[in-house]
Amino acid sequence: MDLDTFKPTFLIQIEGQDLSKDITQEITSFVFTDNEEELDVLELSVTDRNLQFVDDPLFQEGNEIVARFGYVGNLSPRKKAVIKDIDYDFPENGDPTIRIKAYDKGFKLAGKENQKVWQKPAPGILYSEIAEQIAAANGLTPVVTATKGTHLRVTQSNISDAQFLKELAEKARDRDGEGVSGYVFYIQDDELHFHPRELDQTPLLTLEYFTDTKGLLRSFRPSTQSQGAKGAGVETKTVGVDPRKKDVVEHKANNATTPERTALGKQTYLVDGNTGEGSFKEQETGQIVPSFDRSEGFHEEPRQEPAQDSAEGKFREAELRQVEADAATIGIPQLRAKKNVEIKGVGRKFSGIYYCHSVRHSISGAGYLCELKLKKNALGKGAGDKSAESQGKPNDKEAPPTPQNEPPAMVTIDADSGAVTQGGGNG
Repeated sequence: MDLDTFKPTFLIQIEGQDLSKDITQEITSFVFTDNEEELDVLELSVTDRNLQFVDDPLFQEGNEIVARFGYVGNLSPRKKAVIKDIDYDFPENGDPTIRIKAYDKGFKLAGKENQKVWQKPAPGILYSEIAEQIAAANGLTPVVTATKGTHLRVTQSNISDAQFLKELAEKARDRDGEGVSGYVFYIQDDELHFHPRELDQTPLLTLEYFTDTKGLLRSFRPSTQSQGAKGAGVETKTVGVDPRKKDVVEHKANNATTPERTALGKQTYLVDGNTGEGSFKEQETGQIVPSFDRSEGFHEEPRQEPAQDSAEGKFREAELRQVEADAATIGIPQLRAKKNVEIKGVGRKFSGIYYCHSVRHSISGAGYLCELKLKKNALGKGAGDKSAESQGKPNDKEAPPTPQNEPPAMVTIDADSGAVTQGGGNG
């Protein structure tokens, strides 16, 4: 990976018009944050010393921005966002400044709360069909994997389309199996994504602490969430009622019952949710969730209960927060959220593949830097004797090697004349 780190740059279009050099030279800060769980955000700080940009039609709410960033000859893919927030600062001393915030098109789905019943004649509607319909209604291209399991009706109760799709994603699955439930939903440019999280993908690149001669990885700060590996608090349970049997039904998901999930490590600590805390924490397993899915009724018996899908999805989300880490690197335009990266040189416990759920690209007077937020659902072999072996399918794929600088050729120089006598080539 050859990066000319002395020449970071960015290219910006607003409403299809390229910003000229006399405008871009007034941009003092460029930040793009690529997120999975939140909206992507593009932030610009513009010096407006002559007040020429306050009324400029380009720098107004509702305009679409297309940006690329990185280095000359090595730019990121195009990123699209829509200007939503603009702050103006007219200080007593110094130049006026405009701060622009633009968000991805997911803001269309995140605002209005809707109440709707999604239904379709027997055999019923799929979660993936709901995602496709929401994409079409918002002018987005669906990137959707067909789900398993039909439903006569699915209720959206006074929540936004974005929150609704997140809830469906947590219990969606594309095949039958043990531990296969769990999709991810996000907006990428003009696309609506609703499909399994790709934990089994090959890492995008390797970042190595200290020993990497290119110095890509500046810092790495991991933290674990673990309070015991055994007991009632290491699983997620859904509780509902079977209207046909007039009886309570329970479904559980834990390390042993979800062997078909992808594991980003060998060992696992599962947090005991029964720790005396007043409320269940998002990163803990042990939550008990009411489920009404079974009560809706089916025209035929499902291959897998919806309540089991919900239990597995919540367990996988909690387990994926078992290890969380912050990393800082030099600017790498290829870094993206929703991708795997491999971390080396931080001990057997923490070295391995991580899922990147947020990347912040920042270009300013300090240069081009990246800040990553990573998570991982298992630890390495250095986790200790109190850990248990993860029962998931391991991701053993290796990232492409990071190119290393070749050492300079050895030469011999005559001490009297200064002439190169050996190893200097023909030049």
